Amino acid sequence: MDNFLQETNTKLKEWLKLFQSQRQVQYAALVVYLLLWLFASGSLTTTIWVGIGVGLGWMLGRDSGQEL
Repeated sequence: MDNFLQETNTKLKEWLKLFQSQRQVQYAALVVYLLLWLFASGSLTTTIWVGIGVGLGWMLGRDSGQEL
């Protein structure tokens, strides 16, 4: 069980590094999130506001230069 947790942790770290280094993967994740939000909420206006908020948070977080 401990080996499984270590392997899972290693894979998650690799995916996180891939996500942080690949801009296209980040955009794809954002688009999928917003589409799911749109289908769940049913409101285009709310989805646009959520997209603006996520985009601003993303830009501020990226500009702060903090590493995870």
